[in-house]
Amino acid sequence: MSSEEKILNNVIKKSRSKQGLFCLNCLINRSSFQELNEFTKKNNIFIIKEIKTKTEYLKTLAIHYYNVYNNLSEIQKKYKDSTDLMGDILLGDEKIKEHLPEFDYISKHELNNIFADYCADLGISVFNTEEISDYSLDLYLTKKTPLLKTEAVFVKTGHELSESSYQETLNLIEQATSVAIWIIFVTTPAGAYKIGLNKLISDMENFRTWLYVIDPLHKKIYGITKGKKSKNYDQKISEDYIRKLPREPIRAPSQVIKFSKYDFKESESYNPKNFNIFSLLPKEEFNKILEMHDDTKKYQDIFRSLLIIDKYSGLSFFSYSSETESIDDVLVSGFLSAMDSFVSEIGGSASLKEINYKGFFIHAVYGEKVKMALFLSQPADQILKDLLAYFLEQFVQSFKNEIDSFLKSGNTSVFNESKITKMAKDILNI
Repeated sequence: MSSEEKILNNVIKKSRSKQGLFCLNCLINRSSFQELNEFTKKNNIFIIKEIKTKTEYLKTLAIHYYNVYNNLSEIQKKYKDSTDLMGDILLGDEKIKEHLPEFDYISKHELNNIFADYCADLGISVFNTEEISDYSLDLYLTKKTPLLKTEAVFVKTGHELSESSYQETLNLIEQATSVAIWIIFVTTPAGAYKIGLNKLISDMENFRTWLYVIDPLHKKIYGITKGKKSKNYDQKISEDYIRKLPREPIRAPSQVIKFSKYDFKESESYNPKNFNIFSLLPKEEFNKILEMHDDTKKYQDIFRSLLIIDKYSGLSFFSYSSETESIDDVLVSGFLSAMDSFVSEIGGSASLKEINYKGFFIHAVYGEKVKMALFLSQPADQILKDLLAYFLEQFVQSFKNEIDSFLKSGNTSVFNESKITKMAKDILNI
């Protein structure tokens, strides 16, 4: 075994001694060769020979940051290990960081459903609380064992989390301690990275809150912190809240079927010291994950076309259609503009959201400068609606300069169509 292989095995072994939430194998795999080439040049990483695979890139970076970590005492004071160092520097790169949302391609509604499935398998009834303004909960859980136990749940995707929104969530958690015996906070690996795992753990422990991280890429649920009973619980307040719940839960325990398709290991949960933000997987294990990954796109069968339209002129400047269906861009964008004018004139919303037209179900979202229309053979469910709104945000953020250039010149060639298509297929599951 060469010295490089020994170093790599040591790095992976140390990484695998804890459960890492954010897979660096996935980050490298999703980055382009051009991005990785530029990254190594900017960070003065010496490459002896031409790298032809992303696995080789992963090995090169892992060995490089192992050496950096072990040779600099200042680095050792700042990071737990070389994997932490490597992950932090990778996601500090402007181009590599653009892949962070890909670890969070999940809607709030879907995240709620995943956690609800997990709870139902534990014999817990799950109620949707979106119609109840009190306490701003996302879910409310009940279980008789034989006394009634209650749990208030806050669910945040990484996309939703920022410094201000996280602080607001902590305030809501504090307020909710009177309405349920336990409090739960659920997020994704991208959310844990944005807030910082150490800060997240510290805050949840201080607030006596259960913390779960749901990994949609590897289909895993991690139980990080074990909550404690609320000191402020008020039975009367809880009973008043329960009376406002829907008559039926969105998930009820079943004696027949298992709802959750996500892996959860009780024996590896609820010990924060066993978790790390980043992970490095052995090549064989990562390959198995790739092989097991279901490439079937959830909305592929009902998807027909996607149009991105200049909000001012009503002209389409990007379209992507399924292999079985093609839409006349000019006809449809003109139709949408006309319908927007009609809706506005009759005093309704200034932006048409969803219609049924000539056998197509059209769902539209509107930004400041562009709008998008999704053509489907069936109505969009709430998850797909959320994903389309998310795609609009990511598109505007990723192509801000190109949009401004297009609005001035009308030149559509400024857009990288293959990049837009990939982003659309990944986010919208089409």
